[in-house]
Amino acid sequence: MIYSRLQPFWPVIATFALFTTAIIFRPLLPIDETRYMTVAWEMWLRGDWFAPLTVNFELYHHKPPLLFWLINGSWSIFGVSRWAGLVPIVMAATACVYLTQILAYKLLEKNDADFRKVPFVMMGSLPFLIYNTVVMFDITLTMFVLMALLALISYAKERNPIYVVAVALALGLGVLTKGPVAWLYIIFPVLLAPYWVQGKQNWVSWYVGCFLAFVLSTIPVLLWLVPVLKASNPDFAFSLIWEQTAGRITGHMDNTHKRPIYFYLPILPLLLMPWALFPSFWVSIRDIKDIFKVNAGIRFIACWVFPVIIAFSFISGKQPHYLIPLLPGILIFIAYTMRMTLERISKISIAMIFILIIAQGISSQIIFKKYDLQPIADYLHTHQNTDWSFVPKYQGELGFLGRIENSIDVQQRDEIRSWFKTHPQGMAVIRYDKAEEVSDLKAAMTMPYRDKNIGIFYSYDLKSQ
Repeated sequence: MIYSRLQPFWPVIATFALFTTAIIFRPLLPIDETRYMTVAWEMWLRGDWFAPLTVNFELYHHKPPLLFWLINGSWSIFGVSRWAGLVPIVMAATACVYLTQILAYKLLEKNDADFRKVPFVMMGSLPFLIYNTVVMFDITLTMFVLMALLALISYAKERNPIYVVAVALALGLGVLTKGPVAWLYIIFPVLLAPYWVQGKQNWVSWYVGCFLAFVLSTIPVLLWLVPVLKASNPDFAFSLIWEQTAGRITGHMDNTHKRPIYFYLPILPLLLMPWALFPSFWVSIRDIKDIFKVNAGIRFIACWVFPVIIAFSFISGKQPHYLIPLLPGILIFIAYTMRMTLERISKISIAMIFILIIAQGISSQIIFKKYDLQPIADYLHTHQNTDWSFVPKYQGELGFLGRIENSIDVQQRDEIRSWFKTHPQGMAVIRYDKAEEVSDLKAAMTMPYRDKNIGIFYSYDLKSQ
């Protein structure tokens, strides 16, 4: 049958299809994907992986370096390109499917059918399909969270110190991927272990071992952080260490995506899609109380998923993709409870892949054109010796796309005329709403951009280009 033939290879087949589709149909999406690829590009130009990160060749303290290391490692093998930069994310996504299957086996090892459902349930999951080819940190972080949880479960069963080291290493790599938030995804299964660990336990040794794992997880971080702080300034150190954690929690830092406490409530149903659309999902929910009583694995998932969602709800900064590292637990629960055959699940999963491929193909002709900055970036690339300005706020949208090797001046709208007086041969990339805003400038090119416009302009006094 189809599921038995595809099951071992389905994650590779599916992610390769999505990878190819993303390269063909979808541009790098501003502002996040373009910014992160620019950070990686400037790391490539420096040739120093342990130097402070930069955007527009200015210090960038918003993210740790591991994803950028992985992208640069891929570029070292395949050359600098968009597709090569996407390889580490796609490989991490594939690893997430296999690691989730292993986790399901450890939690639900008495039910082989549920274990084999997991790859199809995961590759048919709408959130996973959306994020597994996007240049962001959450899929890579999910991979390390799963590694840490697998080691944690093994430590609960055997108390072998090697699992403490394994938890520490996975956590350290998670912190190097997205910062201290990696600890949040692990700490609740640790604290709530009496609820899910079976048998008589020495809880003192458990909590001491787990505390040691958290302490040891700082070692990989410090190996990067210490030389970076030595090479930067006190303001950068403060922003990197303090503001990126406390500032995001309180919402006092710029660009923290402040949201109300109920922000995740309407998003939670999306984590269940498309499986919540089928009656067989809801039939099993009626037995959830009995399932919790008899199944320690499901209790583990509850201790992992629900406290993190509650914690994020009370943290000021929120984004939908912050919940992606919890998705494997939710999908294991779906695979276990949903009364649907493997063959039907596999067919739905394949259908979801095709729907996404078709949707991206259609969007490439309609929606994605308004997000594709490659024409602007190509113009900058061929005029790199020109003085350039960006109006009003530059976040690295063009650095990688245009392979820019020099910084771009950033101006506010009311400053660009003065800038042209001091840079009479210069050119400016300007985002604007209406043509009247740039009527006193001459356009080299313009195009729709998101819900506005963007163009390359120069002064009417410019005599040559």
